[in-house]
Amino acid sequence: MEEVPVKVWRVGRNSDSQYLLVLQGDSEQALPMVIGPCEAMAIWSVLQEEGEAPRRPMTHDLLRDLIARLGGRVVKVVIDDLWNGVYYAKLHIAVDGEVVTVDARPSDAVAVALRTDAPLFATDSVLAAASEPETRDEDRGAGPEIERDLGDL
Repeated sequence: MEEVPVKVWRVGRNSDSQYLLVLQGDSEQALPMVIGPCEAMAIWSVLQEEGEAPRRPMTHDLLRDLIARLGGRVVKVVIDDLWNGVYYAKLHIAVDGEVVTVDARPSDAVAVALRTDAPLFATDSVLAAASEPETRDEDRGAGPEIERDLGDL
């Protein structure tokens, strides 16, 4: 499986009030996924770069700080599986000269990657599966069309 670089293209809500994260590959292929409202806000807040950090660390800030304090560094995040309409991801963390992988929900993994400046990837098989009609989120009512970005809330 080849890893393809992806970036956060959109995060927001659709007309069904579902929170969506849409990643996009270099070929502009969209990877839409339904995520929780807390994860959507965690991703959106980093993208806004308001410069003002929260007074207390949020969950993804805690993970970033914990990894760093234990001597680790997030090397990359890979969205590596799509099964029954559910995406799966792994954090790749370098610690003591070894890279360990940790399973994570893609939304959490993206939030951590954004906080650690780690690159985001999706496997070519996930990108291919996401474009198949029977697995596309939009065919289940959760398409990439986002009525409003979270900044409009």
